[in-house]
Amino acid sequence: MKVSISGVFLGLICAGIGYFLLSGSWSAYTEYKRVQDYRGQAIGHVTNKHFKRGSDGGGNYYMDYWFMSSAGTKISATSSIGKQQWDVLRVDDTMEIRYDQSDPRRNICMSGDSPSIIFAFFMLLMGTVFIIFGCLRLAKSFRKFSPRVNKISKMPKKEN
Repeated sequence: MKVSISGVFLGLICAGIGYFLLSGSWSAYTEYKRVQDYRGQAIGHVTNKHFKRGSDGGGNYYMDYWFMSSAGTKISATSSIGKQQWDVLRVDDTMEIRYDQSDPRRNICMSGDSPSIIFAFFMLLMGTVFIIFGCLRLAKSFRKFSPRVNKISKMPKKEN
């Protein structure tokens, strides 16, 4: 058996990328489903913005806000947001809030792009393609070596 080390390496890398994309697809789908399950909608009011620095030098951006639920209860919450939204939003700005009507403390700030089912499907498709390519590449790398047979030498000689 002849093994192609570069083929095995490429196959493993492609399969790993595929599994990474599949897990991202599942995460995007669950986030999409979570937003769709939150039927309550309200207008949120930004009360504060803050930044927490991480040990790696990066950090997370947070926004405090409040909104009124359909039952008339004032709910205060904090949400982690992306840097772009953090730069754009100011104190006293408003944005859309989606919340679970049975428990308004479970809410999502819709200050940016909402999760998309198309994005989840695209990541699923790309993950599947990478896994199939990686598996085919691995299979090809472990094929048995078969020497080529010269067909001309195997032919019977013609006698006169």
